[in-house]
Amino acid sequence: MLGLVLIGMLFAQSCSSSSYSNKDVKMEKIENSKQYKDGKFINYKVNPDNMMNIAKMIPTAWDFLVTDNDRKPDKKLPTQRIDFEQIKNAKDNELKVTWVGHSSQIINFDGKIILTDPVYDNKTVFMGPSRYNGDVPLSLDEIPEIDLVLISHNHYDHFNSMTLEKIHPKVKQFIVPLMVGAQLENLGIPREKITELDWWDEITPFDNFLIAFTPTQHFSGRGIFDRDKTLWGSYVIQGPYHKIYFSGDSGYFEGFKQIGDKYGPFDYTFMECGAYNEKWHFVHMYPEETVQAHIDLKGKILQPMHWGTFDLALHSWYDPMIRVAKAADSLGIKLSTPIVGKTITINENLMTKRWWEDVIGSEKIIAGKK
Repeated sequence: MLGLVLIGMLFAQSCSSSSYSNKDVKMEKIENSKQYKDGKFINYKVNPDNMMNIAKMIPTAWDFLVTDNDRKPDKKLPTQRIDFEQIKNAKDNELKVTWVGHSSQIINFDGKIILTDPVYDNKTVFMGPSRYNGDVPLSLDEIPEIDLVLISHNHYDHFNSMTLEKIHPKVKQFIVPLMVGAQLENLGIPREKITELDWWDEITPFDNFLIAFTPTQHFSGRGIFDRDKTLWGSYVIQGPYHKIYFSGDSGYFEGFKQIGDKYGPFDYTFMECGAYNEKWHFVHMYPEETVQAHIDLKGKILQPMHWGTFDLALHSWYDPMIRVAKAADSLGIKLSTPIVGKTITINENLMTKRWWEDVIGSEKIIAGKK
């Protein structure tokens, strides 16, 4: 079934319409980008042998078809309905975090409400994988006014057109990688609300706030024929009282240490931890590398994300957390492990309970730790 889904996703992506014309963003900036070459964006280190391509997708689709490996939970995962009153009523010096699943976070950061990679839909794309738990734990009508939306790249599990179309009237500003702004415009979002950034660009959207767009080792594209036409990356968010890092998607690379040296230490890091495989290890980290990247960044508290929501890889749904917890424990790293929908306040009610262990049972925990 999942192999057919993957093929269906490829078909849907190849038929998707995407315009990359930039009406107000000068092509001079794009062409002068160190990451832009021959009409495409590139990583620091390019290793074509490690990148996914059409030739690799067909056997991978077969693997999805024939491999089970506990990729979906047998029972419903713990979740709760998001209480937006908790989010709206935060103090200006508080850091509140609400995980909506995968890489979608609602962050009340020093008095500003920030969304990361909002995907408030049951599917990443038509015919694509559905959420393990079904419904998203919020109503789009309940969403309050949003100060910033940060988008790391345009893959379907990070850039959801339905969500962006519906929330944009409540959003003051979108911050996106180079060339992604045109895709927002195609959804009816005014150009004046969009800021496009290159790696290492910095902006100050509010007094005493800094947003920096930083490198990752990944790729972009919403179809077969638009590979790497837009940039991808991560975000440093610095306010009057806190500093956090949002990884987006990335393979492990030396850039994490460069970011840590330039902007660290971080009070809290949101780090990719899921959807990995040896076939695409170049662009997605193993859980042990997630912990090392957090250390490179000089992070204090690590929240793993990009797991427990969609079936996007061949490992079990719980493998990321068993492995990342084992690695974190061995190195004395503090993990933040909220359930979907629960709002936590850093330094007050940080959630550290390993709730996935109650779902999977002791035998699988022991097997996973070996």
